[in-house]
Amino acid sequence: MLPFFQWTTSLLLRLDRVHRRIVRFLARRMRASDSDLVIRKFLDLSTAHLSEHACAQLNTYDGVNVYDTTYGWLMYVPEQDADGLSETGAWPAELLPILKLAHANGCASILFDRDAAKTDLLPTFDW
Repeated sequence: MLPFFQWTTSLLLRLDRVHRRIVRFLARRMRASDSDLVIRKFLDLSTAHLSEHACAQLNTYDGVNVYDTTYGWLMYVPEQDADGLSETGAWPAELLPILKLAHANGCASILFDRDAAKTDLLPTFDW
């Protein structure tokens, strides 16, 4: 009886080692396949944080990449900080604190949506 017990114990230990190797292999493979993904954050803001004039001119500002959506705009956040943009005077003043907020939170874009929530961190405009 003892040899059978030793044999099964040995087999179970080998199976456990094989199982652990398979798990490590799959974990490495999953990490490797995830490494080619690009996942970005966006800031979801109400269109009320932009003035009517800024909205009408949004596509005309130098360096602003904006795409129209059904209920607002999707704007790319430039890597240049807002202080640099304010020095040029090319962007509306209400966009600068929005860009600072996006930068501070690591956002790659801003979704201005009429149904999005307003924040107390930024001024709002009635229009």
